[in-house]
Amino acid sequence: MEKEASLFEDNDVKEKEASLVEDNKVKNETLTTELYFELLKQYAWLSSAIIGAVVFLIQLKVVSFDSKIYAPLGLFCFSLINSLLGQDFIVESLTKGKTIYDVSKKVHAFRWLSIIGLGFGVGMLSNIFP
Repeated sequence: MEKEASLFEDNDVKEKEASLVEDNKVKNETLTTELYFELLKQYAWLSSAIIGAVVFLIQLKVVSFDSKIYAPLGLFCFSLINSLLGQDFIVESLTKGKTIYDVSKKVHAFRWLSIIGLGFGVGMLSNIFP
């Protein structure tokens, strides 16, 4: 009799643990999705802020508006566009019922393209200053 009672208790514990694991997966998926979206939002914000700073420096005549400035601005725009496309891709995927884990490779590519554009843009911009 005690053996049967302990088996029922073991099954109850296992069911509770399985329920907690499932709840945790859902919470992790939600958190991961929010973090990806926020990270892409920050990349877009940073790119647009740098573009604004470059325009401001051009107006102050600290940086001359010549052919050297086009490449960094283009890279910042590239980063901004990739960030926005990544955000749109996340939203579209979620509305189609996919999870962030299903589309993580593509989101990862958007993230890397965005940060590479930012990095190269900043590097090229720093070469313009005397």
